[in-house]
Amino acid sequence: MENNTLDNITKKLEQGIKDIMTGSDSQYKEWLKFISSFHTYSFNNAMLIFLQNPNATLVKGYKDWRKLGRYVKKGEKAIKILAPIISNKKEKSKEEKRKNKKKRKMKKKRMN
Repeated sequence: MENNTLDNITKKLEQGIKDIMTGSDSQYKEWLKFISSFHTYSFNNAMLIFLQNPNATLVKGYKDWRKLGRYVKKGEKAIKILAPIISNKKEKSKEEKRKNKKKRKMKKKRMN
């Protein structure tokens, strides 16, 4: 995700929180009803989903919809959320070891 897109999402999220928390009682009640069905999502992601589609009942990725035998209509827009970045510590440490090994080799070459 580009920083520009992340900045836009963050601004939209901040503004949406302000609007819902300081808006009308009915809007706040709508939010509470919505969040009760999206309790497995983080507060920020639930808010982003609500801001983009307050009538959403289920959010899944393209491949997950296909697994359920459902299809995304042509022209449909994605709902943008903040996805966690998950990395494998073993892979990361192996990669770091390779980088360090390359650095040592380069230093040795420079010394010779």
